[in-house]
Amino acid sequence: MSAAAPVIFGIIGAVLLFFILRSLYRRMRDKHLPSLTFERSFSEPGVWAGDTVELIETITNHGFFPMFRVCVEAFIYNELRLTEFEPPKKDGMQFFGERFNIWPFMRIRRRHKIDCLRRGYFRIETVSVPMREDDYFFESPAEIYIYPKPLPIQAVVEAAGRMQGDDRAVRPLFQDPFTLSGVRDYRFGDTVSSINFKASSKTWMASGASSSPLKVNARDFCANRKLAVFMDFHLERDSGIDGKHYSRRVEVGLSYCAAIIREAIYGGFAVGFFCNCKQKDGSMVLRFPMSAGEDHMIGIFRAMAQLLPADGGSFPMLLDEAIEESVSDTEIYIISLCPDDKTEERVNTLRQMGNSIREILLSPIDEELYDE
Repeated sequence: MSAAAPVIFGIIGAVLLFFILRSLYRRMRDKHLPSLTFERSFSEPGVWAGDTVELIETITNHGFFPMFRVCVEAFIYNELRLTEFEPPKKDGMQFFGERFNIWPFMRIRRRHKIDCLRRGYFRIETVSVPMREDDYFFESPAEIYIYPKPLPIQAVVEAAGRMQGDDRAVRPLFQDPFTLSGVRDYRFGDTVSSINFKASSKTWMASGASSSPLKVNARDFCANRKLAVFMDFHLERDSGIDGKHYSRRVEVGLSYCAAIIREAIYGGFAVGFFCNCKQKDGSMVLRFPMSAGEDHMIGIFRAMAQLLPADGGSFPMLLDEAIEESVSDTEIYIISLCPDDKTEERVNTLRQMGNSIREILLSPIDEELYDE
């Protein structure tokens, strides 16, 4: 027998032992996979379209067995674009895999940056780990609301930031935070942000260093603090607008609504939102009665995130409900895709009831604001 034979047999034996041990380890690892927990969450529960968030993954080993080279696979919606991955060439979902090593009673946390491209509500459910015979699935739900990105509407109508109401109060109850009536002398209790430094400097120069040169902005007061936003999803068949352009105009319209509602809520208004659109639960109309506060605003935005770009119930019916409820002293915005005589009749009635109404008819110019 050759002197090299023992070396060759030793190498073969070592290789066989390696593959046997690796096979045994894989079996043991697959058996102990249930001792792992896999959790996912987004850094923010809701963001504007176009923002970036983080998808946070937390893997915890609750057992004594070490886990090496565990491959985790998952799918993510295309609208939630992973910044470190190449975008898919076709529509569908993004697939990505990760590999990690985790020692007993160890926790690993990983963060992935995600670009939120489209308005919508997205929920991811499970991740899978390939095994010898079948895949093992971890339930790891995570959800995020992507709100329509607020778009400025100064080019279309008077800015929502200048809403001041139609009625001036004899006894001022609320300062209008958006409209100035001039300047006045500083009084105790005025905030620093209300100081008009330009007027103060002119007064100081003219008076020769007066003892109280400070001037503050004098703001108008208003009694009308109610606002309602109506959006009409109806489109006439002979309008000449195809499905793609319809969807774009709907998105721009929702962005206008978001801008108006946000400015009004932060300005102290009670705001309502009404539209005739299809929703995922099958309902055809969305109603948010007038209320104030950030929680109310977030509720509206979350509902907007889940709306489908499709015509729902009767829009004149929504206006009829406002007329029946005797809505008055309210600033009303009506955003629509095409003119409607039935709507105009009800608009005139609402005006006669003491409401201020501004109509926005979406056009191809508005579509240009929508960036795909």
